[in-house]
Amino acid sequence: MYLKRIGYGVAVAAMTVAFALASATPSEAAKKKKAAAKPPVPTSCLLGPEAQVCATKGGLKFTYANACYASQDGAKVVSQKACPAKKAVKAKKAKKKAAKKKAK
Repeated sequence: MYLKRIGYGVAVAAMTVAFALASATPSEAAKKKKAAAKPPVPTSCLLGPEAQVCATKGGLKFTYANACYASQDGAKVVSQKACPAKKAVKAKKAKKKAAKKKAK
């Protein structure tokens, strides 16, 4: 009976040690999560051409100083020129309509 209790105690202790060792190593999911969570490498956009670009982010258009700043902000460059101002576009349309009315 005494040996039986010692045997159970040793078995429980061995299982506890095995469980502790198995859970001490990081899992595959934790490794993938850690690799994906690495911050992007900071880059300097001070060098390079200073040509304004038009880029979209979240369905909206923004003008950036250059393509580097746009990519750092997570925007997609759509034009190598500055985005047109909405007021200027509306004013051009109004002028075209006025010109068409005068031509008639």
